[in-house]
Amino acid sequence: MAGANENWVDPLGHLAPIPEHPARKSTVLSSEVSSISDEQLASLKVNVKLDRFGDVSLRHNKAASILGCFYQFLEDEGHTILKKEILVLINTEDKLFELANHLVAAILVPFRASGNSAPKPITRPSIFAEHDHEIDETLIAIESSSRQDQQTIKRQALQREGYKCVYTGIFDRHSVENKKVSLPQDAKYGSTECAHIIPFALGNFHENDPLATENKAVIWFTLHRYFPALKPKIDPGSINQLGNVAIMFREVHDLFGDFKLSFRPQENAPVSLFSFFQFVLSKSGSSVICLEQHDAKVPMPDPEYFKVHHIITQILLVSGLDCEIDELLKAAEEAAENFDPNGSSDLGLLVSRRMLMHTWV
Repeated sequence: MAGANENWVDPLGHLAPIPEHPARKSTVLSSEVSSISDEQLASLKVNVKLDRFGDVSLRHNKAASILGCFYQFLEDEGHTILKKEILVLINTEDKLFELANHLVAAILVPFRASGNSAPKPITRPSIFAEHDHEIDETLIAIESSSRQDQQTIKRQALQREGYKCVYTGIFDRHSVENKKVSLPQDAKYGSTECAHIIPFALGNFHENDPLATENKAVIWFTLHRYFPALKPKIDPGSINQLGNVAIMFREVHDLFGDFKLSFRPQENAPVSLFSFFQFVLSKSGSSVICLEQHDAKVPMPDPEYFKVHHIITQILLVSGLDCEIDELLKAAEEAAENFDPNGSSDLGLLVSRRMLMHTWV
């Protein structure tokens, strides 16, 4: 895919094979799910059934907890599809385990692993903070064609956002120093980044790696199944679109990519976002921020993408799986590095993939 950096390491390249969704393996399941009427659906209590299922054993309890979190936070058609699947599979425990494992492996793990995944400069020690602008200038001089793709989309997003972070209102240092924008009195400026809302790593970059390519296909099948509003808007080939990026101050991007900050679009106000888990003061001083469009020719961020990121953030935190996933990813990364310190051998990749062959329930 255009836009991948030749020196960029895809955080999803080390994933083990993602287990198939039960519906992809069974036409019977798809038929049974489709046959449930709205009247039947309204009369069936999913939470009660999951509670009873969870009482059987610790394994059953964890599966019920995972499915319950997805059921609680998914919305609209995705919520309805999951409800039907649970009702069809509730008496076939192996299939229900498969569904829970699939949802974690195909949605939570990839999003958690790839939150801040777009090609960007190497992290700089804080002692060099006053020299950030010099480093940025050097990067522009040496950037590859793929980096130029990223730079182009960031330049357009900066124009749209008025050369500042959408959340804090901090102005982009490079734009200020190059006279792209006049710094208002008492305004702050600093290093900003072009944050992808749906992670950049979900694009296609593995034409020569059949497993990684298949994993991406499974991930997108699942995303489009439970977030069907995404299907006509974004896929692996269109991840690097202006509707999927926002300018963020570096610390804000880190929080957003780590799912410690998320935004929920406000009803009937497509340019207004409600921020959760505030660790950095917003430009408005409150939880509600308004997106600004300073260049009408540049498309705005799509509210649907913010909603998906927010829903996944809630599931990660409420389920407690964010910490479990982090520990597994860290252990796999360390094992691969210890096995192959130079990171160049396929054996290191095999070690990582083997460690990530994890059954969640």
